[in-house]
Amino acid sequence: MSEAEWGFLLDENVDRAVATRLQAYGHRAELVVDELEPGSDDHSDILPYARREGLIVVTKDVSDFGGLDSDAHEGVVLVFDDGLDGEAMTRGIRPIVGAYPARDDLRGRETLDDWV
Repeated sequence: MSEAEWGFLLDENVDRAVATRLQAYGHRAELVVDELEPGSDDHSDILPYARREGLIVVTKDVSDFGGLDSDAHEGVVLVFDDGLDGEAMTRGIRPIVGAYPARDDLRGRETLDDWV
């Protein structure tokens, strides 16, 4: 599978450096702060946008995204450790991509902390 087929939507609480690093690896990486209005609602704005665009949401907002049913999203990567910097987060996302035979196989949740 091509790296470009993997796309991520980075929530407002995820550093821009993660997008830059993911893009350097050939992934599509967008930031909520660039694509949607500041303070966009998780359920009425962020999730529908991610679904339309086929993007996996990367977020530290575990309380709002952690309990979602898998049919409510295109895939979610949860970050529990607020101390992870952009480099560490990218190091965690890369093996997640490698662990799935195809992007469509990740429709559930992954915990980034388990991969760092």
